[in-house]
Amino acid sequence: MPERLARNGIVSLGGSGFAAAAAMLLTAIVGNQFGTAGTGVFFQAMGIFVVVTQLMRLGTNSGIVRYIAEERAFGRVGGEWRIVVVALVPVLIVSTIVGIGLWTWSEPLAQQLTTDDPQSLAALLRAMPPFVVCGSVLGVLHIASRMLRGVPTYTLLQGVLLPASRLLAVGVAAAAGATIWSAFRAWLLPVAGWAVISLAVVAGPLISDFRRRSALTSDARGFWRFTGPRSISAALETALEWADVLLVAALASPSAAGIYAVVTRAVRAGGLVDKAMRVAVSPTISALLAHGRTEEASRLHTTVVRAMILMNWPFYLVLITLGAAVLAIFGDGFVVGHGPMVVLAVAMMFQTAAGMLQSILLQGGRSRWQLYDKAVALLVSIVGNVVLVPVLGIWGAALTWLVVMVTDNLLAAIQVHRGLGVALRPGRLVTAALPPLLVVGVGGFITSWWIGASLSRLILAVVLLGLVYLAVLWVTRHRLSIAQLWRKFPLIGRFA
Repeated sequence: MPERLARNGIVSLGGSGFAAAAAMLLTAIVGNQFGTAGTGVFFQAMGIFVVVTQLMRLGTNSGIVRYIAEERAFGRVGGEWRIVVVALVPVLIVSTIVGIGLWTWSEPLAQQLTTDDPQSLAALLRAMPPFVVCGSVLGVLHIASRMLRGVPTYTLLQGVLLPASRLLAVGVAAAAGATIWSAFRAWLLPVAGWAVISLAVVAGPLISDFRRRSALTSDARGFWRFTGPRSISAALETALEWADVLLVAALASPSAAGIYAVVTRAVRAGGLVDKAMRVAVSPTISALLAHGRTEEASRLHTTVVRAMILMNWPFYLVLITLGAAVLAIFGDGFVVGHGPMVVLAVAMMFQTAAGMLQSILLQGGRSRWQLYDKAVALLVSIVGNVVLVPVLGIWGAALTWLVVMVTDNLLAAIQVHRGLGVALRPGRLVTAALPPLLVVGVGGFITSWWIGASLSRLILAVVLLGLVYLAVLWVTRHRLSIAQLWRKFPLIGRFA
């Protein structure tokens, strides 16, 4: 099992790294093409689309993972196709209804969300409805591919092909002198094609499982008892992710929203590493908790969090120490966002150190607990942004996000530790935190002070710090318990 988890983790990490790079390049294209104000409108529309499609998935992602993992943990066959069908049909129906409503009320909604240029936002909203259906279905099919075809297939579809096609489409549109509307439509278009392809990918395993079906009826009621609360918490989670951008646009200006959107996109690129680890480990966590093996789940979680810190913190520390040069990539007007970027990066470092708390709650069957946590976090986010953004601008949004991250993860930590009996063991994370803090953190501050923060110097600094960091990890590989990960790299694995 450890070998498989390490392999899946590396595959998922590679896909997440590609997706992060594609997202950064797409943001750079939009930022340089449309400036701060146009970028704000583009990402405001993107945020609305992501929130709606995540909501229309009805929380089925976690349900599919949990129930298929449970089927396999207890050696049952012939029921996986039912789980996917039970998840997919309501998503298709509800997303169609919502898409029609979005088309009908696009103008009133745009007027509520912005006062600067509601007509431009309304035009983008009217482009969404058919892609809302495709995007919602695509989310279900992607998670089904993860369970039926494995992590590599899922990673290829979601982490490589979809973001690559979006980047290519927007890049071509920008090169042709696109307007915001045509660039946004180019971002939407690949969703439809990949929905069809993803259906073809999962069709084979579903047909095979259907042929082995038993006489038992699908436990649709049990599936939706678990997934129902998760549908709401997933909506709250996605709303939480985009609420600050949307509120900055509504309470400040599209220009401020554009700067803040670029800052959050840059910082959230590091979060894809966390997602990669959750993709690789969540089914195993689910199986361990299903059998009541909480001690093994605790050890696995601690090992995974240590790896997440080693891989994730260097990225955030680069943003903290050299972030001005990073933001200059998106255009000169975005550099003023470096201060808020530091606050957001610190918040994300805290979230990484907290680990896979949300996944443990979900795979432990406590979707209602997560629902309550996300409701509290969203309330804190809305109140904080409403109070602070008019006074402090994007600084207010960043400080609110820091408070939200701490609140959300502390609530989940108490529930995981006391409610599920999974020990978190924060003391064992210190040795993993020291290499990134000392090498990339201290080294980044020294490098920034010494050579400045231009793009060329940023690249040089990242390369030099990266080489030193890899050398430190190699020397301390046994103390950090990462020798097994080194063995996954063919050129150096034989020496690990």
